[in-house]
Amino acid sequence: MVKRFSAFAPALLAAHAREVAQGARQARLLEAKQRLERTVAAQDKRRSRAAHDLRTPLMVIKGYVDMMIKGTGGPLGPQAQRYLERIAKVAADQKDLIDRRLAPPVPGVDDLRPVLERAFAPVKGRGRAAPTLTLPGERTVPVRGAREDWELLARTLARGTTGAVAVDVHLGPALEASQWLLRVQACPGAALTARSEAVLRQLAGRLGGTLRVAMEPRLDITLVLPGDDAFPVPAHR
Repeated sequence: MVKRFSAFAPALLAAHAREVAQGARQARLLEAKQRLERTVAAQDKRRSRAAHDLRTPLMVIKGYVDMMIKGTGGPLGPQAQRYLERIAKVAADQKDLIDRRLAPPVPGVDDLRPVLERAFAPVKGRGRAAPTLTLPGERTVPVRGAREDWELLARTLARGTTGAVAVDVHLGPALEASQWLLRVQACPGAALTARSEAVLRQLAGRLGGTLRVAMEPRLDITLVLPGDDAFPVPAHR
């Protein structure tokens, strides 16, 4: 009997050592989790304090400008009216910028390629040509911003090419590091309505990018969009 237990002793000791190591690992993970939670809580507190400190003077300016525009301080001349309206617009734009920059981070899209492939997939009976998609094939294309915004942007681009004989979609690194270049060219028969262009401009601004649209000699839409900081954009070649 003693010999049989002696034979199991190494296995029991190894199992005990694994259990001790697992317990130590769990303790380290719990400590790291608690440390991360404290860091996130501190960041949220700093973000909230910064948002309050930045918004407060803007709200004072807005209140004063609104009061002046309403004529509380007396009648205003046309030039003064224009100045106040400009100040009100700048203050509103600054508030929107603060809201966007200090808002909690939104998980980005881990790969933009399938979003474009779905949007530009040929639809039978819709008169849309099978587009030529030139996408980075060796790696994913992670981008910041809400998935809903990216999907709406891709669908709006695809709708603008409906009826075109030839559609070319190119996605690759931009000249400036950390940015992606998305270019859609279509001819003939493609037309971008004023409403679609307004939607694209709004989405591009929300996603932190820029938009350029040319109608002649063919529809040419160029978007320069920031990549995900966690995944560097490869150098332009």
